[in-house]
Amino acid sequence: MKIIFFLILTVQIGLYQAAYGQNNAQSDTRYRSALADYKQGKYAAAMDKFYPMTSVNAKTAYSPYAHYYYALSAFQLKRYKDSRQMLLQLQSRYPGWNKINDVYYLLGAVSMANGQIDEGLNQLAKIKDSSLNKDVQALKQHHLASISDFLKLKELQKQHPSDRDIALIVYQSIQSARTPAQGDLAYAEQLDKQFKFNKKEKTEDAPKRSAPKSDTQWTKGYLDVAVLLPFRLDEFTASRRRSNQFAYDYYLGLTIAKEQLQTEGINVNLWAYDVSNDVKSMRAIADNKNFQMSDMVIGPLYPGTFDVAADFVSGSNAIMLNPLSTDAGLLKAGSNIYLGHPSIAFQTQKAAQWMRTLSPGLSAVIYYGNTSKDSAMAVSYASEWKAKGGKITSILKIQPDREWMESNIPSFETNKPAHIALFSSDGESGAHLIEVLNSRKLNSLPVVATSTSFNTQQARLSRYGVRLSLIDADYVDREKETIRQFQKNYYNKTSTFPSVYSYQGYDQLLFFARMLFKYKDKLSSGLQSRKFGSEEYLLSGFDYTKGNENQITPVLKYNGSKWVPVDR
Repeated sequence: MKIIFFLILTVQIGLYQAAYGQNNAQSDTRYRSALADYKQGKYAAAMDKFYPMTSVNAKTAYSPYAHYYYALSAFQLKRYKDSRQMLLQLQSRYPGWNKINDVYYLLGAVSMANGQIDEGLNQLAKIKDSSLNKDVQALKQHHLASISDFLKLKELQKQHPSDRDIALIVYQSIQSARTPAQGDLAYAEQLDKQFKFNKKEKTEDAPKRSAPKSDTQWTKGYLDVAVLLPFRLDEFTASRRRSNQFAYDYYLGLTIAKEQLQTEGINVNLWAYDVSNDVKSMRAIADNKNFQMSDMVIGPLYPGTFDVAADFVSGSNAIMLNPLSTDAGLLKAGSNIYLGHPSIAFQTQKAAQWMRTLSPGLSAVIYYGNTSKDSAMAVSYASEWKAKGGKITSILKIQPDREWMESNIPSFETNKPAHIALFSSDGESGAHLIEVLNSRKLNSLPVVATSTSFNTQQARLSRYGVRLSLIDADYVDREKETIRQFQKNYYNKTSTFPSVYSYQGYDQLLFFARMLFKYKDKLSSGLQSRKFGSEEYLLSGFDYTKGNENQITPVLKYNGSKWVPVDR
């Protein structure tokens, strides 16, 4: 069903100029500029320009139109309160305006979008212009179709007994029911007798009890982004030591990206949902009409709730982004699902490929930490190294303790490996391992390690020199001017400094909103043809030319002054 919410009001500017003369030229220019912004979908900019023209002291031929388009722009941005207030002001100041029926129509749309169905129907009942009949009917059907409670639908019909559109929806609902009650059949017959429905109307199915994606998804002028993260509001404290602080940091990054996108003419609505691992609550969200209108879904992070959300998204026009996971298996849930990071397989593939260039030897020793991700990376790296003709002489789970390492890591006097690989998330194993190797005069033995194996900043790791390579998909180059500007902006807004999750939120929304705005329903082909590195981002950027995981280079080397990706 194509829903037509409004008609574009055409202003014959030339006639107004003739009537008001050259003194009206300035207001003419302002109005033209504001209207151009509206037609280009720049609704926030349009509101800023229309607003001065709605002042009681700025009455011109354009004033009622400025009121209307301000309200229309606010509606497009889902700022329903602002839209309603401006429409009521328009009604009060210009009760005899020749487009007053459009005002009733938009007031009805505002009320219904707010869930005030009865108030919306009252506004629509005031319309006397028959040319709006089809639009009124479509608007009613769109919102009434979201009412799953048949008794509520019947009650609305009784409150508006002369409304043919409501009566038809009730009639169709009864006729399409599998086992309608006898009383309902009599009620349907009564409605048919009163409104004389034609044969086509009688045979049409009742509108589905859902809110299907509007045909205007890519022309509405804004993007709806649902953010499904474990905010755990019931446990909220003001402290930054929350276990889920990353969710708040990530969301703050999104809000700053939203501001930047607005300066580029890309309007984004962020809808935050508190989602952890409660499958039941996720199902309720998936049934929510506003959620179903999402253009992009970020999260959830837990397997159960992810599956529920992915099941919905895979059958919609939306895209879904898991912002943190490195599990490529998630992509099997749908072709419109993306990972914000490179998968474990891709990271270890790139790491093995790099280490193969550093040493002619084929033997490698692998150490890994206590988390499931540590062991998964170790197994994946072993597979990648063997696939490149190498061999693994030892693979060992270690403890982040210097004494333990002294006792359990061999001296490699007779079988020195070509390199050592370390996959740990404890922040301590990296420094202990290198200290143990140095104490055994293995100062030049190459080591590749996840950056999470160290708890110090990368800049301080420079003392390990070229022997160390890092696996880090979230490398922060603190010398970049864009990083410094972001840190300053973030601090001014939050009185705190950003974490890596703040950078991720900013970059990911900036990237995908730009791509959706540019490619719309051709996003997949657009991403595949996009030249990597064509835009500037805070972290390492995005590359989806070969799949739905972000295949940026995750391996870093030290070039003598800073850490840089190995193939750039």
